[in-house]
Amino acid sequence: MKTLHSVIQTLNPYAAYEKTQSTRLRKTLMCDNVKRLKIIGIIGSSVNLLLLVLYYLDRGFSGLTTIEATLRICWILASIIYIIGVGSPHSPEAIKKRQFIFFYGATGLCLLFASLITAVLSVEQGSTFLYLINILLIGSFLYLSLPEMICIIAPSFLVLVLSILFTPGSILLVQGNFVNVIASTAFAVVIAQTILTSKLTQLASTQTILDQKKELEYLINLDGLTRIPNRRKLESYYSDHPHTSFALLMVDIDYFKNYNDTYGHLQGDQCLIQVAQCLSHYPFEGLTTRYGGEEFVTIIILADLECITPLVEAIRQSIQDLQIRHEASPFGVVTVSIGYVVTETRRENHSNETTVLEDFILKADQALYQAKENGRNQIKLYQE
Repeated sequence: MKTLHSVIQTLNPYAAYEKTQSTRLRKTLMCDNVKRLKIIGIIGSSVNLLLLVLYYLDRGFSGLTTIEATLRICWILASIIYIIGVGSPHSPEAIKKRQFIFFYGATGLCLLFASLITAVLSVEQGSTFLYLINILLIGSFLYLSLPEMICIIAPSFLVLVLSILFTPGSILLVQGNFVNVIASTAFAVVIAQTILTSKLTQLASTQTILDQKKELEYLINLDGLTRIPNRRKLESYYSDHPHTSFALLMVDIDYFKNYNDTYGHLQGDQCLIQVAQCLSHYPFEGLTTRYGGEEFVTIIILADLECITPLVEAIRQSIQDLQIRHEASPFGVVTVSIGYVVTETRRENHSNETTVLEDFILKADQALYQAKENGRNQIKLYQE
């Protein structure tokens, strides 16, 4: 079973990761591959163009009509098509099917042109240098799995092997070229798998660290009991909306101490959780946080000032509609009092956002005090 698992991982290193992570890793590596192959294409085209210029200077126009020159011209054109057609993806999210097609096609053609030129020129001179340099460059510079390497290498490898076998020459020369091609190809494949596995491990480890950091940040901004945002998140949310008109609500559960004394603290915790979930899931644009004890602070982004009072009243009513039994309350069920303040001004960036937020909270708290003084289970707008 372990052997089968090892074989699968060798054939497909991405199989070690879940589907979503595997897709993300593929796109991340393809983003790098696209950029790296562009560099190879630019350098290769420059070398080919320089050679064509030298051929022209040496033999005139006839120097550009040879099979080798024609192949180099086609190679340059293929590189240009790739560089233009593949686009410029700057992130893994920008990688689409088009990038995969252009990349695999261009990589395969790169080796194929190297093999064809080697077949018509280099083998006759007892050298397979052009193929060797390209196969080693691709194996060590690009991130390719074993199946990808096989598919890319197969056509060019077959062309080169056939050209070596059917090219007249001494047995030693043929054997030497044959060994060079096989050894360099095998070495390139091994190097490619080593680099790919190492890169995948590095990316996966980095992503794990980022995910853990994101989870930690999420937990830091979360109230441990009610699982809604806490005061820390309230401050950051306020700072992230500097040019927004809003209403700030201070919500307090009525007679909560009596509730705890009557039903116990465990039941009191359940009451807090139910109220918190009701507030946080109410349909409005904004944020509800647990401020402390039985108090909650809600920020509502304002689109229409005339709707804020009916909305706050509806929020108060939604808590009462939970019908959480409360024998120690004159209302018979759990209710809330809400003090709120409305700002229509578009505030500029302040050097101390926390102080400004605390000022709004203080005003909402003053309105909440008035709501309690007036008998609880009601809303009260702060007024200067």
